[in-house]
Amino acid sequence: MDNGYRYLVLGTGVGKAIAYLLATFEDTCCVTITDERFGRALEVSDQLQKLVNKAFIPFEFNVERDMSFLIESHDVVISALPARFNDRLAALALGAGVHFCDLGGVLDVTDRILKIPVPKGKESVSIITDCGLMPGLGMMLSQGLIDHLDRTESVEILVGGIPQRPRPPVFYQRVFSLEGLKHLCYDPAPVLANYEVSTVERFSDHETMTVSELAGYANETGQIEVFVTPGAARTPWTFQKQGLKSFRERTVRHPGFVDFVRNIPPEKFEEAIGPHINIPVNAENPDLVWMRVLANGIRSGVATQVSYTLLDRFDERTGFTAMERTTGFTTAVIARMMVKGETRPGINTSECALTAEQFGLFLSDTRMIFPDLRFNSRVIG
Repeated sequence: MDNGYRYLVLGTGVGKAIAYLLATFEDTCCVTITDERFGRALEVSDQLQKLVNKAFIPFEFNVERDMSFLIESHDVVISALPARFNDRLAALALGAGVHFCDLGGVLDVTDRILKIPVPKGKESVSIITDCGLMPGLGMMLSQGLIDHLDRTESVEILVGGIPQRPRPPVFYQRVFSLEGLKHLCYDPAPVLANYEVSTVERFSDHETMTVSELAGYANETGQIEVFVTPGAARTPWTFQKQGLKSFRERTVRHPGFVDFVRNIPPEKFEEAIGPHINIPVNAENPDLVWMRVLANGIRSGVATQVSYTLLDRFDERTGFTAMERTTGFTTAVIARMMVKGETRPGINTSECALTAEQFGLFLSDTRMIFPDLRFNSRVIG
């Protein structure tokens, strides 16, 4: 349709999954997908064309050059590039009056985006950072649980993308960039505890637990290990302002990951871990994503625990990994909501970008894509 929405997707990693889902929407006119190498953008465009009968426009994009003309010809810009580029891209989009969202993942970059001045006349533009899996989906589901309860005491997010068939010594696959993985493993993590935000060291609150849904993937019982990571961006401060006592986000891995990584100095990280995780994610080596968002509080005067749980797996039909699906598809849903005027205007992180009514729309769309996203509520007092 000639009068549909025009999306600009920067990056062909997770960007490939974002572009795919955007193209499946009937109100999409076209999707431009870019890479710093035109050949790669053309290759991905051709691959997507075989999956979806929609126009994909390949384009060579260099973030160091002025690409304002390209941004201005679209309705929304979606950055699937490394986080370090996103504040500059967000400012360019805002100046052009074009909506912008990104995958986020680095707190310093999120802070820079939130400080971008909004030019006069651009107040209706929506800029949303941290829209992937984490940061992103887990934070939005957390806010949804908080709004469901009358008063919320605590929230915890457990999430991870892990191989269905793990191999020693790391028991992990490369499901996103080494740069992002390094931030996850080394950056101090902000948490909310006893109503105060503090920073904890890497691998804090490390423990093993059993998840029945994961039984049979690495072991018969579904044992995993979890540890605090900085994947929640500004969420500890957001939830502190809402009166929560505690919040933390912990990453899920197969047992053995922490023991391998713990003693690797940061400057040796890529060299030490790279050879062990460059296992292609495909039908022979599929991945999965498991997430549980859990909130405790009061509803109708009764102590109540509510949660969302999601288990997603590698998709053999499209070839998209579970990490690409949960990260990219979530971002695509937000991008479409932006152009439809269904997100808050201004600059926000994802957990602050939706009203309660808009979250309902987001949840409905997300459940169409991930039917295994389950809500549970139980009385605990």
